[in-house]
Amino acid sequence: MKHLTYRGTFDLGKNVVLKMRTYLKGPCTEENEVLSEWVEVIYPESSQGSLESKVKSFQCINFNFVNLRCEWEAGDLGRNSNYELEYWQEGMSQIKSCKKYMAPNGINIGCDFGREKFELFSDLFIRVTGVPGMDPIRPSYFIFQLQNIGKPAAPENLTMTMDASDDIIFEWKKPNSKIPAHCFQYEIQSKNPMKMWQTLSTQRENRFSFNTSETSEPCIRVRGKINIYCAAEGYWSEWSEEMCLSEPSFEFDLKWLYCVVAAIIILMGFCVATIMYTVIKRRQWSKKLQYEARELVYDIHPVQNPKC
Repeated sequence: MKHLTYRGTFDLGKNVVLKMRTYLKGPCTEENEVLSEWVEVIYPESSQGSLESKVKSFQCINFNFVNLRCEWEAGDLGRNSNYELEYWQEGMSQIKSCKKYMAPNGINIGCDFGREKFELFSDLFIRVTGVPGMDPIRPSYFIFQLQNIGKPAAPENLTMTMDASDDIIFEWKKPNSKIPAHCFQYEIQSKNPMKMWQTLSTQRENRFSFNTSETSEPCIRVRGKINIYCAAEGYWSEWSEEMCLSEPSFEFDLKWLYCVVAAIIILMGFCVATIMYTVIKRRQWSKKLQYEARELVYDIHPVQNPKC
């Protein structure tokens, strides 16, 4: 028995046109192809609310693949209007509504899904329309797969070393996330003589080496993105902190000068005290030796009493 149902994904923000016809071929038609006329069904775009009330510049980003946020610009709304975001993914028992809106001026212009868990490689359907009971808003429909709107955190644990041949070795680790290491690609930049950043390499490895002669200033930064083998699209992460390899230099610091001067004074005082102590001891020993010498002479040649 042939299937009499069909399930597909459509953008309901536009007119959906479906066409179908019957196809026969087999013993009943003596193996000849027999086609019926086309039957056409049109599912019209919603005319609810004015066209100007639709959201603009709708964008969703899955930050580090754990926090989904969607933002948009408000259309032309009346005083008694506001936006409501609804979403659904296969496996959910019912359509859900956003629980945490971003509404700086009282108008909802974003939704923070927090750490709600969504499936990768599965369509997420989103509709932004008006709040029930308020003035109608023209609905907007969007379809995403979470791996295609991911923005990873910046690379971590950057290190820079120089080997014996003056090659600079720059290494890092992927950000802490559930995405495996082989799904990342990286862009490495350094500064040119004009102090402007220039791209040195775009690669999948988390290690990059170059010679000091290739750049005027060995300052490096790196950012990451999910590669085409794991996602069709995606966002670059923020740049990592800038890391520079510089020659060791002495930086003048007044407190170190005070320490050095104090150490010299203490050392000189110790030397002076030692010298004075030595001189005094020598004088004492000299007097003692002179006294002992006189005693010795007296013992050898005693003084004779004069005759009367």
